[in-house]
Amino acid sequence: MVVTKLRKAWQIFSAGVSYTLFGVGALLVGVFFRLMSPVTIISPAKKQRMIRWCIHKGCLTFIRIMRFFGLIRYSFDLDSMHTARPGHILIANHPSLIDVVLLLAVNEQMCCFVKSAVWDNFFTGAVVRQAGFIPNNAEQILPMAAAKLAAGENILIFPEGTRTKEDNVLRFKRGAANMAVAVNASIMPVMIECYPRALKKGDKWYDIPPGGPAFTLRSGELMALDECIDTTLPRPKQYRHLTQFLENYYNKQLSTEIAATPEQLENS
Repeated sequence: MVVTKLRKAWQIFSAGVSYTLFGVGALLVGVFFRLMSPVTIISPAKKQRMIRWCIHKGCLTFIRIMRFFGLIRYSFDLDSMHTARPGHILIANHPSLIDVVLLLAVNEQMCCFVKSAVWDNFFTGAVVRQAGFIPNNAEQILPMAAAKLAAGENILIFPEGTRTKEDNVLRFKRGAANMAVAVNASIMPVMIECYPRALKKGDKWYDIPPGGPAFTLRSGELMALDECIDTTLPRPKQYRHLTQFLENYYNKQLSTEIAATPEQLENS
C-alpha cells in the first residue's frame, strides 16, 4: 500500500515536472518570437523554418523527458514517411493527449491546423503565425492548404477530429477527405498505437498506468488519391468514399494492436 502510494506520488510529480518544463519552454519560445516579429532582416521563410525547428526540438525533448521518468515508452517505424515525396497530407489516428507532440517530435518541418484560442493568443499566436500554421476556422482554409501543399509542405490532420473513444473504433469525419479531394493531394497514413490506452479523452494529465504506455508510430505507403477512390465520381461521392476508405484502412491496420517489444523500445 505504501509502495503504491509512493509510486503514484512519484508519477504525479514527474508528470508535473515534464508538463511544466514543456510549458516553460513553449512560453520562452513564444516570448522570443514575439520579440522577433518586427525584425525584418530575417526573411519570413527563414523564420518559419527556425520556429518549426524549435517546435520539433521542444516536442522531442518533452517525450525524452517523459521516457526518462518512466511515464511513456515509444518506438518509431517511419521510413516511408521520411522518404515520401513532399507536398502531402499526413493523417493519423488520435488515441491520446500527446499524439500531436509525438508527430511533431518526428517531423522537423510540418504544417498544422491550430485552434482559434491558440491563434489569437498574444504569445502563441506570434509563434503559430510565423510558423506558417493555418487557423482551423479560416474562411480561406482550402486555398491556404492548397498553397502550402503546392509549395512542398506536408499538412497534419487528425480525421477523427477528437481523441478515439473508449471502444477503440475509429470514426472519421470528412475534413481530411474533403481537403484531399479538393486539392488532389496524396495521403501519408501514420498509425499510432498506445498500449495500454492512456491519456484518453476525459483522463487527467497524470493518469498514467505503471511503467507507462508503449507508443508505436508506423507509417504506411504514400497513397495517391486515384489509388484510394474513383476520382471520376462527383465530388460529394468522392468525399464519402474517401472517408470510408480511410476509416476502413485504419480500422483494419489497428485491429490487431500490439505493443512495441522491449527490444524495439530500447533501440528507439
